[in-house]
Amino acid sequence: MALQLDAPWDGTTYNPPTPLDIATIENAILGQLQAQIGTIEITHYPDRPETYRLTHRIGAALVRYDGGTYGKLIDTGAVVQTRKLRFAIRLLVRDLGWSVGGDATGAMPGAYALLEGIRSALTGFQIGGCSKMYPVRERFIERDREGGVWVYESVFALTTAAVEPSTVENFPLFVSGLALEEGGQTGVAVAAAAYNWNSSMEIQLPQQNIANVIVASIPAGTVYVLNRDYTVDNVNGIISWLATGTIPAGAPVSVAYSYGDVVMVSASGGSAPTAPSN
Repeated sequence: MALQLDAPWDGTTYNPPTPLDIATIENAILGQLQAQIGTIEITHYPDRPETYRLTHRIGAALVRYDGGTYGKLIDTGAVVQTRKLRFAIRLLVRDLGWSVGGDATGAMPGAYALLEGIRSALTGFQIGGCSKMYPVRERFIERDREGGVWVYESVFALTTAAVEPSTVENFPLFVSGLALEEGGQTGVAVAAAAYNWNSSMEIQLPQQNIANVIVASIPAGTVYVLNRDYTVDNVNGIISWLATGTIPAGAPVSVAYSYGDVVMVSASGGSAPTAPSN
């Protein structure tokens, strides 16, 4: 009897190859801010910040990766850790939202209102494969007198997993296997019959998973001894002649035995087995 496994899973191809890399997460944060806050410029932190100039009439929010920490190993067979990532949003804004002596709730969206908007947009925001984002700190950086810009920074964190890159194991795929009954619960006795040795001085019996083998001479009179005159491969049902024994070379013999159930299990799908390791 043969058992067929389910069709193989084709898997998923990610682009980029690592779906939770820093750049992918930062792009998702940038998209969330752009969708929630439309009054200022929102972009990545420049690679040369000394050359950046605020050109938007109100302000800008610049997103950058602020660093990460890793937890203890949580698996003994592979490197698996929690990974806490922090992202900073640098806010550059031309005023606080009101003029000297004016109402603190002025019409112009200033630093305080924009800080609250950033916090609202990112608190609880969740990227696939990560925990929800949460605020870590918020602070005033400086007042750029020359450019007339207030600079604040908000830092948010999220948690994901760090897993070692997967590798193709260097061993053959499972192709087929035999499940052999043990204990003789469904044993079937086979009466003695004459057999001839093949060119390899072996007798291949019609069944596998054999037991209680009796090899005798023809005509009857001599019962040969296991492991002195012959050996038995019980799993595959093969009797092998021993040159050091007393069975005449090429002489036919009488064989009686019993056998149990054998179930063949076959695997379908998958790729070719890998080359064996040295």
